Amino acid sequence: MGPGIVVVMSWLGTGDFISASVAGANYGYALLWTLLIAVLSRFFIVSAIAKYQLCNAVGDETILDGFRRVWRGFPIYLGVTTCMLGFVYCTFLFVAAGTALSELAGMFVSLGPWGTFLGAIITLALAIWIVTRRNQHLRWLEILAQITMAVLVLSFVAALVGTGVDFEALLGGLAFELPRGEKGLITAVSTAVALIGAVGGSAANLLYPYLIHDKGWKGPQHRKLQTFDLLFGTLVMFGLVLAVWVVAAETLHANGEEISSEFGLARMMEQAIGPAGPPIMWLAIFFTVFNNIVTQPRVFVRMLMESIYMSYPEREKRVRKAAPQVAGSTKETFARDPLFWSILIPIMILPVLFSLPGMPGMVVVTLLGISSSVLTVPPIMIGLIVMTTRRDLMLPVYVNRWWENAILGAIGLVGLWATYELVAGLG
Repeated sequence: MGPGIVVVMSWLGTGDFISASVAGANYGYALLWTLLIAVLSRFFIVSAIAKYQLCNAVGDETILDGFRRVWRGFPIYLGVTTCMLGFVYCTFLFVAAGTALSELAGMFVSLGPWGTFLGAIITLALAIWIVTRRNQHLRWLEILAQITMAVLVLSFVAALVGTGVDFEALLGGLAFELPRGEKGLITAVSTAVALIGAVGGSAANLLYPYLIHDKGWKGPQHRKLQTFDLLFGTLVMFGLVLAVWVVAAETLHANGEEISSEFGLARMMEQAIGPAGPPIMWLAIFFTVFNNIVTQPRVFVRMLMESIYMSYPEREKRVRKAAPQVAGSTKETFARDPLFWSILIPIMILPVLFSLPGMPGMVVVTLLGISSSVLTVPPIMIGLIVMTTRRDLMLPVYVNRWWENAILGAIGLVGLWATYELVAGLG
């Protein structure tokens, strides 16, 4: 076990915190159904992705190999679009991390309007140090994920004890209600889309197969362990996001307050557990965001490099020849390629500029960034259904059954709906 915890802590970034907090504070339990759909969607999507990587019949090592069999242009499309999303993700991740560090430092000394930027710079330095650890990268991620999970569990268990739970209202939130009529950037529709995009389906789902590849899980003999690993991680994610939601609903919403800025999150935790609430919230946000920063951009640029090698195999041969220390799978060549670092480092550095004074706040940037991620869902879903249904690509026992295709198709329709709502909302 291990990849499930790492990827869940990466999924459980500021997007999930913000989306669940906004939904709970602004709408109580009315949008809770979106969380259920999102978590179930993510489990089935990522399980299907992992199944192809482990149980294909054609020797494909990574999921990108499978997408190439659907359409030769798929790998480069996914590589480019995920790198673009990686940049978008980093813009609000650094804002969140910088805000968290600034607020924590503010307990001792005021950093003024430049506090978020200074916090983002510190975060960037730590993140670059970790992503450049070639051989120990996965181990550092596992340690970081374990620390993050411990902080989150302790924080929100304490908060739930302080707030209690209205179980009748919680169950009523599964009635597929979608309040309308609001104006502005944060509405019921944009919040619902952000929840589905942040938790249910996005390019971040492609992180997991690469983590299990790095773990050494290859072949159908690892499918059972992988499924348990993913199920455990998904249940942890559901419990933590639900806890954030409940705390927001039982504190801010119960008092008629809403979240329109990052300080609403601190106020939420202060009402839940007292003066210790705000620093605990900022600490939890920092760890989850930092896990995202050191995981997502690296894997996304790795996908781009893999797609480049598929189109230009001679480049990969040159890199392996110039770096004889590269051993094992050709999928590990990327870390020795200067092009990988020349793309990754700018993707990580430039978003720090969004933490400068005068830029949009953490909540608005997070919601808009996460909402845009649902635009990648439909093509990924189409490719995934084709790959896992073709009998010439899958081992016979692992070919999708009709009900698996029905579930994946339904999730794809939800993604299309979310995309439509996003575009219509922006109009």
